Amino acid sequence: MVNLKRLLTWGLVGALALGTIGCKKDSDLESTVEQTAPFTRTINGHQYKFEWSKVTELTSDEDNQAGYGVISDAHGEVSKAKFFAEEFKKRGVDGIILTGDLPSNEELRYGRRDSKDDKTEIKEVLEAVAQTSLPIFVIPGNHEQKPDYQNALAEVTAEYGNVIDMTKFRIFDGDDVDFVSLPGYQTFKIPGRQFIPDNGYWVKPEFIQATGKLRNGLDDAVVLVTHGCGKTNARLSPATIYSGQDVGDETTTEMMKQNNIPFAVCGHIHEAGGLAATYEGKPVKQGEWAKQFSANFGGLEPWKQVDGTTYNGMAGILTVNRNSAKFEILYQQ
Repeated sequence: MVNLKRLLTWGLVGALALGTIGCKKDSDLESTVEQTAPFTRTINGHQYKFEWSKVTELTSDEDNQAGYGVISDAHGEVSKAKFFAEEFKKRGVDGIILTGDLPSNEELRYGRRDSKDDKTEIKEVLEAVAQTSLPIFVIPGNHEQKPDYQNALAEVTAEYGNVIDMTKFRIFDGDDVDFVSLPGYQTFKIPGRQFIPDNGYWVKPEFIQATGKLRNGLDDAVVLVTHGCGKTNARLSPATIYSGQDVGDETTTEMMKQNNIPFAVCGHIHEAGGLAATYEGKPVKQGEWAKQFSANFGGLEPWKQVDGTTYNGMAGILTVNRNSAKFEILYQQ
């Protein structure tokens, strides 16, 4: 006899993952979840089960701690992606998260023809980190065009079984920490500025709200993997721009609060790299254990921060222990 509860649960997960709340003509995010039979795969000595839109880590250890390297806004900086990936592996992380904007997309950013095509940049960045053999979790940001991202992921995942596309597998049920993904970006355009290509990944408020339901059934601390940070209204928040304004997304923060998603890793606002804050705007410092925060892991390009310091590129490590977490930022010299 079919377990009705299980069937209904997977039906909900599948509907959320397939993005049934949007429409193509509005460039809303639509996933390409394939309804295939469950399969298992060994990645870096651990077993993982892939089923519908969920990946479950089957291998467990005795501790309650996990650490993941985080790279955001690579923008085609392949050598730096490789540098940080190798550094992460030296430090014994359990995997690597890429929170979007893998290509530069000069046409979107500067209105000029790309010096290197975006699909190649996406593929090369992913190959650079995949060579660590660690599990790689990746989402698109606001710079990816759907054909480039999808074609690059198809080629990379065919060669590297450790790369997990979180537009398809939006839930990760890990041994010591769990992820849910929010691929794409929350703002399509404002007067005088377009943030997402016409064929890019735009997530509407309804999609963001539905994302919160993906955490149902997860029993460890949950981390939201997102390109754009939520709004916290901190004086220096993970979404603070040079003017001092917090341009984070309110719907994302509310979704996290309502669904008990305490942590988020993000990027997008390069100048806010290294900043973290709670829902209520309390700043969280590097190395400080906290029960809740969103952290911006910066980008790989040289960039001037809101405090006036310029870095040649940054990434970081998120460490989760039971219901607390901390983060550390690493810099490219």
